[in-house]
Amino acid sequence: MATTHSLSNSALLFALTIGFSATTFFGGSKANTEVSVSVHSKVGARPCELVQRGLLVIAKQYAWVQIEGQKSETYSPELGPSDYLSASAPISGGVAKDVHKSGFELRAEPQTLADLPKVRALQGDAPCTNLQDAITEVEQAREHRRTELQGKLYTAGANDVVPAIALKETIETPKPDQSATPNTSSHGKSAKPRETFRGTVGLLVLIDIEGKAKQSKVVRSLNPELDKKAAEEVARWKFAPARRKGLPVPSVIPIDITFDLH
Repeated sequence: MATTHSLSNSALLFALTIGFSATTFFGGSKANTEVSVSVHSKVGARPCELVQRGLLVIAKQYAWVQIEGQKSETYSPELGPSDYLSASAPISGGVAKDVHKSGFELRAEPQTLADLPKVRALQGDAPCTNLQDAITEVEQAREHRRTELQGKLYTAGANDVVPAIALKETIETPKPDQSATPNTSSHGKSAKPRETFRGTVGLLVLIDIEGKAKQSKVVRSLNPELDKKAAEEVARWKFAPARRKGLPVPSVIPIDITFDLH
């Protein structure tokens, strides 16, 4: 039977321990690599493609494309199975490897494509839709794929998912109350020493695509009061969300909160 310890104790100390499986905080620094590319997207069932100008950005852990005219980044899972990138400038082997690892297909283009964006036929003089309709169709298809992917719940290590990470600067370890002093009786006798207790609450925490802890489930309990305190503490943290080849996705991660009570 678990012993109940009151959180009203003025000398409460508690430590925070993050129990992420096979993961660490983001660390170090690496400048992003940028490559000018053309983004080729199949337009519906027609033998036509939409070609847009873009900038491929390769960061430390993933890559994305900033398509001209669009505010948000585009990640490889949002592209269709026939979509690819092309570049006219030479690409180093290291960059090509990083691009492939991020899920993009990058092809060499003999010459720089001009007058982008544009719609072009893939077979002879096949009739193609106009530019604006093609852009709308392609963007809606990407949004549909993004919504579908972000509507699922992921676990670290599955489906090329990089786990969510708690950001160091949001984790604050509460300090003991410095005003706490030993209790003494009116007869000058020392009070009974405070009981020392150490224990860990294990949580499974749901992290959304914005890096917010939305829900916690206790998987290793101490007592209702400490379990609640642990969940409240994690709810204040900010996370880098899990990513599937760069695309932010909701995920569940394990976190341990260790309490020291004196």
